[in-house]
Amino acid sequence: MNTMHDRAPQILMNPKLPKCLHCNQENSVKPVIAEKKKNINWLFLLLGQIIGCCKLEQLKYFCKYNGHHRAGAKNRVLYLTYFELCKPDEQYGRTMYLLWL
Repeated sequence: MNTMHDRAPQILMNPKLPKCLHCNQENSVKPVIAEKKKNINWLFLLLGQIIGCCKLEQLKYFCKYNGHHRAGAKNRVLYLTYFELCKPDEQYGRTMYLLWL
């Protein structure tokens, strides 16, 4: 974490997307992310390693409701989002991935 300097690595910023089954074009199938920010499936994005497909506005929304400073470049906000999703929940002794409103 110290070598990242609070910035997401390129693998998170530019995730490798699956190829299209119809046209066989590589890196072309983007996830459908809910228009309403409260309906975004953060677990799906995290486990699919495609959280970098979110817009900065969506990442700032996540940070807002999880108590993180949300100003800055996309790579910093993505870094905070990623580590918040992976943070263990002390109350239950397990990792909680979903944003509950």
